[in-house]
Amino acid sequence: MILRWGTAHKSVALLLLSALAGCQAAPSAPLRPLVWQTVPPELRVPINVERLAVLYPKTYNRLVVDAYARLAGATFWLKEQRPSLRILERFDLPAIQHEQRFQLSGSVSDESALRVGRLLGVDSVLLYRIEEPSVRDRALAKHFGDLPPFTVTSKIIMVESGEVVYHNVVTAPIARAHLPVPHFFSDPEMDHQFRAALDRGVVQTVADLRHAFR
Repeated sequence: MILRWGTAHKSVALLLLSALAGCQAAPSAPLRPLVWQTVPPELRVPINVERLAVLYPKTYNRLVVDAYARLAGATFWLKEQRPSLRILERFDLPAIQHEQRFQLSGSVSDESALRVGRLLGVDSVLLYRIEEPSVRDRALAKHFGDLPPFTVTSKIIMVESGEVVYHNVVTAPIARAHLPVPHFFSDPEMDHQFRAALDRGVVQTVADLRHAFR
């Protein structure tokens, strides 16, 4: 009886060790970052950025319109770091509205931004651009469950030289529920995840810009 108990005890111990080794051998899936950026933490915006115009494309997507408004509004917080900084926001500029060559639809090129900067007499231009999943991406996500991320680009260009002194691309993946079976987006869930991802992108963009102006 003692011998049989000892043999059974050893067998159970071996099974437990094997299971533990199997768990340790199976690597855990790495956590997907909620947001990441390209600007290095040591980057500083030059002190000669003193008069800044804020530009961004025109869009009819209400979610993106609100995001641009948040970015433009948060830009004024930079005056906390540099009280002498003067900031012009594009919708308050009659000169831009009457500038026929400047089309605020689609993407705004560096060249058109510089042209407007010279028109306004500023020394630098802050250009925002948001790229979102397309209608086709949304349709495919309902069947395959994958969506490209939001990207929020912020760029400061010196008007006189055309030099880019700040360039940051913030990427915000659109999260999905972690389920053991394939998961497909519904419309309400997709809208919720869109807002959450874009919010993370905007918050990170503002934080990075404030950090670079310190």
